[in-house]
Amino acid sequence: MKKSVFVRKRSTLFFTLFILFVSMMLNQMHVDSSVRNGDYYSSESLKTIYIEDQNRQIILPIDYDYLCAPLVLDFNDDKVLETVIVATMKESLGKAIFLIRNEKIVSGWTLELYWDVTNFEILGEVSLPGDPDEGVAFRYTKLIGENTQVTFFIVTENGDVYTPFGFTLPGSFVHGTIFHDLDNDGDNEFITVRRDGYIFFLTSDGNNMTNWPMQVNDSISFNQPVVEDINYDNELDIIVCTDNGMVYAWNQNGTLVDNFPRNLSLNYPTEDEWIREMPIVDDFDNDGKMELFAASTFSYIYGTSLDPYTNKTWDAPVLTPIYDTVQGIAYDLDNDGKKEVIQHSTYGLSVFSVRSELEEVFSFYGANFYGTPAIADIDGDNFPEIVITNSYYVYILEHDGQIKKRIDKVIPLSGQNSPLIYDIDNDREVEIVLLSRRGLIFIEETNDYGLAPWIDIFGSSTHTTNFDQDSDGLWDYEEEILGTDVYYYDSDGDTVSDGDEINQYLLDPLVSDIDRDTDEDGISNKDEIDIYYSNVENPDTDFDGLSDWDEINIYGTNLLSSDTDEDGLSDDYEVLYDFLDPNNPDDALQDYDEDNLSNLDERSWGCDPGNPDTDDDGLLDGDEVKRYFTNPLMSDADADYDGDGLTNVDEVDIHETDPSNPDSDGDGYDDGVEVKNGSDPLDENSIPTDKSSFYFLGLVLVVLVLGVIFRKHKR
Repeated sequence: MKKSVFVRKRSTLFFTLFILFVSMMLNQMHVDSSVRNGDYYSSESLKTIYIEDQNRQIILPIDYDYLCAPLVLDFNDDKVLETVIVATMKESLGKAIFLIRNEKIVSGWTLELYWDVTNFEILGEVSLPGDPDEGVAFRYTKLIGENTQVTFFIVTENGDVYTPFGFTLPGSFVHGTIFHDLDNDGDNEFITVRRDGYIFFLTSDGNNMTNWPMQVNDSISFNQPVVEDINYDNELDIIVCTDNGMVYAWNQNGTLVDNFPRNLSLNYPTEDEWIREMPIVDDFDNDGKMELFAASTFSYIYGTSLDPYTNKTWDAPVLTPIYDTVQGIAYDLDNDGKKEVIQHSTYGLSVFSVRSELEEVFSFYGANFYGTPAIADIDGDNFPEIVITNSYYVYILEHDGQIKKRIDKVIPLSGQNSPLIYDIDNDREVEIVLLSRRGLIFIEETNDYGLAPWIDIFGSSTHTTNFDQDSDGLWDYEEEILGTDVYYYDSDGDTVSDGDEINQYLLDPLVSDIDRDTDEDGISNKDEIDIYYSNVENPDTDFDGLSDWDEINIYGTNLLSSDTDEDGLSDDYEVLYDFLDPNNPDDALQDYDEDNLSNLDERSWGCDPGNPDTDDDGLLDGDEVKRYFTNPLMSDADADYDGDGLTNVDEVDIHETDPSNPDSDGDGYDDGVEVKNGSDPLDENSIPTDKSSFYFLGLVLVVLVLGVIFRKHKR
């Protein structure tokens, strides 16, 4: 009867524990779901689940090749980033389109298009006239008889395919169509280049803009167009560089900008030296005039001023010949207010500052590089890092070219997509994201706050360097996602710039929340970052069991170190005892309770540093550990751990034998036997006397028995 009651009670206990476990798991799943859906962490979840994100991978379906650069966008202005990925079917020329949100394929996707098409290109986000949904515009090439033509279509967020553009263009076109609202009429326009030298400037419905297309007397094999206001008339101009280094610039009305075209003056024009990359355009020397740079197939980079009345030119050697598999960019790497020319090549990087001559800042050598560098500050030191990739590694370089980290790629020789830097999981921290040819999305976690510092292989949809018109630390396209003011650095007027709110303090740039305390540890986000350098999402930055606020205001300890005084005793351990000081390294080696164990040793053994006899067995903790080899946490004063019949205490205090060795002198007799029988357990020549007498008496008995037997036999 008692047994059955016990079984019922035990079953009830197991059932209760099972329900508790399930409840905890469901609660964890709910928290994880909230995090992945872009919600702010609650203070409760912070205190229980905060961990640093780890590097990881997403594996997409294996039935495709992933050769197209991804597009990052924000559907429906909900501040949650999505990623559009296009793949090619391995068994046909059809395409598959994926929409990724929070590291998962969105329900209802993948969209498979069984079209006989090639040269697929993602153009950008687009609003549908009269439709609240947004879509993504695509361009592709198809074969009509023996002729090729390009056409355009849109896919909405819910996977519907539209062809509202309703036009095609005959011929073979350069990859890299510009899809942007160039004339500020609310609709995007197209700029696309045909390889025979025709440049098309089209409205969103496919009509030629006035006086377009243009034709140049040269071929344009790979050089994509660039849009920039080079004559400062508040109108974007259209710039194209031909194979032979001729630079054309048109106003939108089709007229050439004054004193164009002009020549890059290649060093070897008669030996088939060509320009095979999109030109890099910016004001590199801060003289108020734009410059253009492009590298050639003969390992030279050339530059020219785009000011109509200046004829300044530059040239310098680069590491290798430049073809369309690599692309140069511009960025201010050293924060001096002037952008450098960063020429990517198959052998690494050449970085130049633009002065009266091109001055090399540094070169980084390697092999088999491709694509475009991704550049952003990913470690919070206010200097940008450079991310480049080759067939085997992902390199993260410091702004001066020193290697910060080298990451082995999981799948070598897996494609030529450039790395991107953005918040792929919507946790308000940016990640380095790289898509391989086989559909592996590699994610390197930076644990640095941000939104989308580098989401395009060229930096912007107009193929120019990114815009930050109000110099608030956010690119204009980031501000468009957030809904902040592109022209004013502090949208909410709380004295903190929009960029700092997103990239440093985890504040809302649209709400005056300068005193916000995300982790509810009593310290504002701004103070955590500016004064204490602590984690605004973790109330215990150093994981030592003391809150950041308590470390500052009560204990005076270092909230970035779990052992402030570096004495081997953690801060939370030292604050448990009045006689320990987390700011005094000397107390670790002291013996407060005089039990022959230092405070540090007491911690390692799990003893009470304020009680000389933790297990209350009459033996000092230090003596148990160092003399008797007993357990200071167990009442075992009478223990005989070597099983020789003598207690550990008697062996040490009375007999001076080894309590861990049953035969201290190695003579074959246990110490307890020797003590009991009068021999010396520390002398191998001394053996128990009772054993010797036994042997003697046995011998006498044998002789007597033999004598009796002999006499009987004689009779």
